[in-house]
Amino acid sequence: KLRRKKDLKASEEVKRKVFFLLKGRKEESDRDRLLLFSKLLPSTVNIWSVMCQLNAAPPTMKKDALPTASTTLDTSLTTSKTNTTTTTTTTTMQNKSDIELFSKTEYEKPSQYAIIQTLSFVWFALCTSLVVKHNDLVIVFYSFVGSFLTTMATAALVSRRGGGGGGHEGVQGPWSLWTHVLYGMRFSPKQKSYNRLNKSIVGILFCIISCLHLVVGNGGTMHSVYKKKSPEFHALANIAGYLAFALWFDQVCCRQYPPRILCILGDALTLSVFSVMLSKWDDWDMVSKDVVLRPILVLWLGYKIIGLVLDIFQRQRINVCDCNDDSEKIGSDSINLFIETDAVVPSSINVAHLWTIHGKDYDLSDFVDRHPGGKEAILLGRGRDCTALFESYHPFTNRHRNILKKYTPISTNIGDLKVTTTKETDTQDPFYDILKERVTKTLKEKGIDPNIHRAATVGRTIYYFFIITLLCFSGMYHIKGNPFGSFMFAVFGWLVGCLGHDAGHFAASRIPLLNDVGVWGISFLCNPIMWQHQHTFAHHSHTNDFDHDPDLHHFDILLRIHRKFKQKDIYKYQKNVFYVIGAYALVVFGECIKIPLGMMKTGSLYNMVEYTDRKRPLRAFGMYFHYVSYIGLIVLSPFFSAKSWMTAAFCVLIHIATAGWLFALFSQINHLNEYSIETQMGKTDPKLLSESWAARQVATSNNFATKSFFWHILSNGLNMQIEHHLFPGLNHAHLHLIQPTVQRTCEEFGVHYKSFETWSEVMAATLNWLDKLSDANE
Repeated sequence: KLRRKKDLKASEEVKRKVFFLLKGRKEESDRDRLLLFSKLLPSTVNIWSVMCQLNAAPPTMKKDALPTASTTLDTSLTTSKTNTTTTTTTTTMQNKSDIELFSKTEYEKPSQYAIIQTLSFVWFALCTSLVVKHNDLVIVFYSFVGSFLTTMATAALVSRRGGGGGGHEGVQGPWSLWTHVLYGMRFSPKQKSYNRLNKSIVGILFCIISCLHLVVGNGGTMHSVYKKKSPEFHALANIAGYLAFALWFDQVCCRQYPPRILCILGDALTLSVFSVMLSKWDDWDMVSKDVVLRPILVLWLGYKIIGLVLDIFQRQRINVCDCNDDSEKIGSDSINLFIETDAVVPSSINVAHLWTIHGKDYDLSDFVDRHPGGKEAILLGRGRDCTALFESYHPFTNRHRNILKKYTPISTNIGDLKVTTTKETDTQDPFYDILKERVTKTLKEKGIDPNIHRAATVGRTIYYFFIITLLCFSGMYHIKGNPFGSFMFAVFGWLVGCLGHDAGHFAASRIPLLNDVGVWGISFLCNPIMWQHQHTFAHHSHTNDFDHDPDLHHFDILLRIHRKFKQKDIYKYQKNVFYVIGAYALVVFGECIKIPLGMMKTGSLYNMVEYTDRKRPLRAFGMYFHYVSYIGLIVLSPFFSAKSWMTAAFCVLIHIATAGWLFALFSQINHLNEYSIETQMGKTDPKLLSESWAARQVATSNNFATKSFFWHILSNGLNMQIEHHLFPGLNHAHLHLIQPTVQRTCEEFGVHYKSFETWSEVMAATLNWLDKLSDANE
């Protein structure tokens, strides 16, 4: 009876949806189609076979074969609802014409594409003849091929992550990309946008490789033909190969109307000049080339990287707009893919594969690849209570709530999973709601759309690249066993941690792939895989909660930072500031070596944070890879090149200690003082603390020197810890804009907003707290 009743109510909805199903929209997976048909129509087997026929049909499928499938579908619809036969037949004929139109527009070979293919073939012939004539230029050919293969690799990553994590399943993978290039097929506007994005990413990569050629030299070059060439030759040839690829790829896969004539002309002229320089390389004086060419190449590479970064930002905004449009479609009633079903939920569903939000369990597995923030962001909350993540990473929109309403909560009853019918509980946090409204208004007054521009600014992005460059230079001296180089390597390793911290909170970029790569910027301070479980999830969800925040348990061997730790004899020394400084020197050693080893062995962090990535091969490999790489690069490498083992040991010691001091002195002090640990002693209303997650974040965090640009840079933005904990998905570059609004709102609601004027004041508060806990009577 329920089935018939639902079919009667949904008959009109069936008519609308059959069109999309027959058309074979790539935005809908086979599982979604089967779910929809199994709910709305009785003849599931016949319809599924029809869908398989449509999906399995090759591009060259005869159109005569389509009416048979359509007729079968029409028959199934007729058995479901006899009075809709006429309307369904009309829809079927309309679908047939739409499929014909799709085949004509997608698989034809326009004449302009044939011209481009001809020009590409001519370029290949000229390139081959140039390489044959000058064997030294074979590296240009390698660079061209490498650029194309790298673009295919990035296309594979983007397609696997649902179009850059933005929910664009229509973005094609590498083999489809190659098929379009080979057969001259047209690309959709969305695909062209992502092709340009991939091209820009590859361009930045090859510019960095050219910089490495200039810095490292050609000692590692293996090809005997150009082994004796200077680093400038390698950098120049590498750039020429990429420019040739960019001109070819831009016309074949990224055609833009109107064409960017100045950009194309600039790349063509640059390629011509570089080709002449390479062909006449041996006729020039080597000294003049070293003196003149190197600074010119460095300036040009800097200009090119900045231009490519700006192009990524432009593509990112376009893709975000597409993402928002797709999210609206997902949340709309017209093409709802998340329809509640009558079917019994299979008992095979593992509770560890559910997301707990506001006390209810949801199976969001089919939304993972469509999540606009990326796959890793949503998987971080699987198998856990991810309410804090759900609320704090979507503060400027209600779209996440609209999508969640499409899912039915699941409850466990004696081991069997059942669909619950309970109403949603009250999840309002008045303090946080008003705070979000005011912060949104403040950002918009500053010309910032928090949903689109929440990531790094252009200046912040340039700062990222600047610090990475300095990190590479200093790392070379650390490997060579230079103590000062090891010290600077630690300093820049701390500063590049701002990229890892931002990306770990999915705030470095709106492109999830860049965040997944950027989080490895934290590698010189902590294992990046462990960081997202320990910090992004646990610490930010349960700040200073003794039973759930692992940051309180890292160094209980040496320091007592909470009253619940039992007193030990060694704790009496923490009243001495030099003992505390000595303990802080080991912070990075613990975060990169000791603690990850325990997590890999036990599968959890202090039995309070489960290592949920343990069964994901790539993530598990990343955990081990960082562990081995850190030991090899930081600990062992100086011993192979230093003048003595004592010098090498000193380099390792100074690096680990410096990184540990910087990490501890700017992170530990933000949460470790009396009023941050024992929040009930503060000025915040106890009832508000128990009911408001946002109020607890303010009460357990501290700010310092909020008006100082120097401390903001040196502390990686941690001087505004309160704002960061309230809005973790907002890049640190924007926090100073919202700080006055947050402080004013906290004062209005009576929430204890602790902001110290200087760093020394907040450090003194931490030392006083440690001194107090050193007493055996406390």
